[in-house]
Amino acid sequence: MRKKCALIYNKNSSGYNQKHFFTILKLLKYHGYTTYPINSAHQNFIIEDIDELNKFDIILTMGGDGTVNRAYEAFNRLEDKQHAIYGHIPTGTTNDMGPNTNVPRYNPKKAAELLLHGEIEERDIITINDHAIAYVGATGIFAPVTYLIDKSKDKKDAGTFSYIRHGAYQFFTNPEIYKSIIEKPYQITYTADGETKQTEAIFIAVFNAKTFANLKINPQANMGDGTFDVLIIHTKQELFKLLKTSFISKNGCMDAQDNIFTTNNLQLTFEDKAPFYPINCDGDGIDLLNGTSTLEVKPKKKILQLTGKKSKTIFH
Repeated sequence: MRKKCALIYNKNSSGYNQKHFFTILKLLKYHGYTTYPINSAHQNFIIEDIDELNKFDIILTMGGDGTVNRAYEAFNRLEDKQHAIYGHIPTGTTNDMGPNTNVPRYNPKKAAELLLHGEIEERDIITINDHAIAYVGATGIFAPVTYLIDKSKDKKDAGTFSYIRHGAYQFFTNPEIYKSIIEKPYQITYTADGETKQTEAIFIAVFNAKTFANLKINPQANMGDGTFDVLIIHTKQELFKLLKTSFISKNGCMDAQDNIFTTNNLQLTFEDKAPFYPINCDGDGIDLLNGTSTLEVKPKKKILQLTGKKSKTIFH
């Protein structure tokens, strides 16, 4: 029996609600867990305290996708392969990790119930320059919007709409978000599966996900098969076409074969200029280039991920 549960909650996440928090505590108690509520006191809390947290049987987080990223990075840094089972209850703004773990985006109580009746999946921890991502790392046009908005108070007030509003503002006022990238795309060289190519790009993403940015990307994504998908958009015309495809195709963006491919190792170099802003990792900006011009992407470890898939027996 796995009975000790750490419930790490982020009060600053846009969807955090104290009523939900206490409801989930009662739910965990009902299912027989001794639960230790822990306030995520600062941004790197999980990463810095993972050795202590790993003594629990289960670690649950309540927060946004940035919280998930820090949990994945924490597990990525553990020396021991064996670690606590990890589950996430979405209380952020967009909550893309929700559908990627088969739980609802905006219903914390229902998400917790599904996780407690769910399955444990062994999923890949994909790394970019040795930093873990939970489902996506991206750079280029509009990629920084999700973390630049943290400087405003919009997320608590307007939720997902705040991204649209802030994105429109950035479109007209910040040339590094749109104009400069359109006028001078990144010149890149990348190697995958032993083949090297040179091209230009206005947007680049690596992902291990069914959805991100509320878009249907790869509904058939297998998050534990040792591979990930790479999306490279060359022109704004391709961008608009891809957005349309993500809405109308049952295969999501995977139908855009000229823009996307699957691999288990990627090395990508910016030949002329590096991105102005840090890489977007699950919604947060992280400086992964650190003065270099190359990104190396590969699966590194596995994580025991609690998902909302219905299992035959209740998980305790």
